Amino acid sequence: MSFNTTKHAPIEFIRRRKNEIFDGGIPNGQVIASNIAFGAAVLGASHIELKNQNNWWFVASPFNWLKSNEHNYDINSLFNRLIPFPEQSPSSYRSEIYVTAFSESAYVVMEHHSHPVFRKNILDTDLIDLPHIGVVPSWCSTVLAFLINSNAGEGNFNS
Repeated sequence: MSFNTTKHAPIEFIRRRKNEIFDGGIPNGQVIASNIAFGAAVLGASHIELKNQNNWWFVASPFNWLKSNEHNYDINSLFNRLIPFPEQSPSSYRSEIYVTAFSESAYVVMEHHSHPVFRKNILDTDLIDLPHIGVVPSWCSTVLAFLINSNAGEGNFNS
């Protein structure tokens, strides 16, 4: 038996289990957003907004759940690795990896700066034309936005 030790192995692992994660094996933005929101609540978020518009899903809060635990994982790790999440349960892992595995595009806004998770057409500093503007309340200082389309399950890898 050989093991895939590439940096994409966790994403491939998650994709192979989409039938266990999603009803009918079809990736669903609502399920992904809900799982991430539940994790944010476990980490201390008392208010979380879940919104969607034009196949974009948004998880937003005034609480920065992405930087809230003792391990302080970097954004790249949260979206590309299976990060243990013992605060939720002994065998849990952070749900942000689902975004990389099953969406077409994603970005995070923290402290009013955008950070692309993957894909082109998302700038580091331009918040004017990003899809969450006008959808997510402006008091939500942490926003995760991801695009789910008809090819869900064919998500992209960070390079």
